Order: sequence, then structure tokens, then C-alpha cells
Amino acid sequence: MNAGPPRRPPPPLPPQANPRALSGAAALPAVARGEAMSQAIKDQICEMALGLLEEQVQARIVHYRADLETNPELDAITAQVVASLKEIQANATHTNTARDAIRETHIKLLGGLLARVFRADAPSLLVEKRLREIHRKLARLFFQSELHEKTSGNDSHTKTIQHGEQAVFYLLLRYKNRLETELDGFDYSEQEIKDRAFELLARFGKEMQDGFLGRRSSELKRIVKVFQGVLVDFFCKHLAAAAPALAEEVIVQSASFEGRAYAYKITAEAFPRFRAAFERRVMVRLVGFAEDQLISHLADTAGAERVETVRFVTDPAVFSMIVGEVSEGVYELLCNEGFLDLPTDWRQATATG
Repeated sequence: MNAGPPRRPPPPLPPQANPRALSGAAALPAVARGEAMSQAIKDQICEMALGLLEEQVQARIVHYRADLETNPELDAITAQVVASLKEIQANATHTNTARDAIRETHIKLLGGLLARVFRADAPSLLVEKRLREIHRKLARLFFQSELHEKTSGNDSHTKTIQHGEQAVFYLLLRYKNRLETELDGFDYSEQEIKDRAFELLARFGKEMQDGFLGRRSSELKRIVKVFQGVLVDFFCKHLAAAAPALAEEVIVQSASFEGRAYAYKITAEAFPRFRAAFERRVMVRLVGFAEDQLISHLADTAGAERVETVRFVTDPAVFSMIVGEVSEGVYELLCNEGFLDLPTDWRQATATG
């Protein structure tokens, strides 16, 4: 049987990022006030954010698969069936004309569906829902970054103190183990008194934490407001206009039309390639579009806290979260419309992640 032209290998997944270096700005050159971010810094943020996103997806899938109970005999039969199917699929090749037709159909269908998600007139219901979730996660990331005494990354340094509650909270955090050890070493007349002492220490630390975060709530509101405006512009202006180009880039780079392919849908086995291509193209566009605006609106108006603000708005974890949240909604829509076959483990990992 004619084997046909050799199949092109799928595009590689994004490189893995170091999970201990969540803040890309810690390893990036400083951005001077009033200057646009260089393309090299944007590229590095993209790669680190894509690496974080891939690690999170793989971790959820591994966790899901670890909970599955398997039957050795059933697994052996399944393996034989899968092997037979792969052999049949390997012998079933498409002509160049057929592949070209499938590619063009995939591009057209995906472009039409993306145009429904990224509308020029107003955010779609999908985008509105995902934006609310992004704001919630953005607040969590912001407060997590504030509660660390030092900035993240290999060149971390102690933050400049802006509030009294912040200083006391960092102090209690730094000596938490020692303070608890000292409390535990006292002689108490009753266990209840000892428990009360530990309760008072924890309560005082919580009061300092809440007081500090309360003082930072106005900055969080400012950050969320700016992110909202930038992301709405990105989805409704940039991606809405770029939907046809985005669809073509994703289909061509994922090679969804290669191998066992259908004109009306993308198969589950092609989904990893599709996901890698889609998230990379969206990530590159998001960082390229948003970074300069975020720096201009947030960092250059942050006053004495500009360094910490720059580190937050250039944190790859923030962009990984945004692209992951939007991509998940897009995949669900494509699946519901019958255009995308999602693997079972992706559905379960997403639901339980």
C-alpha cells in the first residue's frame, strides 16, 4: 500500500518554566519609567507563562490519572485494540488535495467560532464570565505577592515597607517558628491557658495581615480596573479583528488536518497540538498588546511602590492564569459546538483541578 508523503511531526509544546521562579520580572532587566518594554522581555515572559500553564495542565492530568482504578486484563485488551487502530490509521493516508481541503475547512470553522467569542461590539457572555473569574484570581495572586516579605525569583530582595502593619506582619512571619517554640517552652498551669496563648499570637498576626491588606485594597481596585480595561480592549478590539488570522495560525501550526482527520472537527489525538498552538498564539498576542499598557497605567503611576508593581504586572503567573482561564472557556465552547473532541482526561482534570 502506498504510504504517501511522510507526516510532519506536531509542533513542540512550550518549554517548561522553573516553578520556583514565578515572578519573571525578578530575572528580567528593569523597565525605566516612561519606556516601553523590549520585545526580548516580552518573549521571555511569554515562554515562562506558557511553561507554567503547561505544568499546571500536566499536573492536573497526572493527578486525575493517578486516581483511576485499572484492570490489568482490560488494559491488555485495550492496548491491543489501540495498537490495531493505530496501524490502520497509519495506513490510511490523505492525498495532498484532501489535506488542503480539511485545513481550509478547519480554518473557516474555527475563525467563525472565534468571531462569536471575541466580538467587536461588546464582550461575549463567555468572555464576561471568564473576566469575572480572572478578577477573582488576580486578587488572590496580588494578595499572595503582597504577603511575601521578599520578592520572588533568583535575585529576590526584601520589600520596602510602606505600612506599619506590613512591618509587624513580616516580623511575625519571619520569627513565627521561634515565637511558637518560646510559647511552647513556658510552664502552664492548664492546657487551656497554653491554647489561649497560641490563639492570641495567631489572632494578632491575623489582625496585622488584615490591616496590611486592607491598606492595599485601594491598589488592588486600581489594578483590577486597569486590567479590566486592557483585557476588554484585547478581546474586543485586538482579537476580534485578528480572529481569522488567529484561526489560520493555530490550524497551520497544530497541523490538525494531518493523520486521521475530519473536515468538520478536530480529533482528540490532535488536541494537544491544537492546545499548544492556540495558547502560544494567544499568549504572544496578549503579552505584546498588554504589557506596555499595564506598565504605563499601573507601574508609571505607582509612586514609591513602582518596583513591586512592575514585578506584579510582569509576573508570568498572571499571564498564565489569564490565558489558561480564557482557553478553557474556548475549548468548552468548541467542544459543545462539535468542532473539538476533548480527551476524557482533559475534561476530568479541568473539572477537578
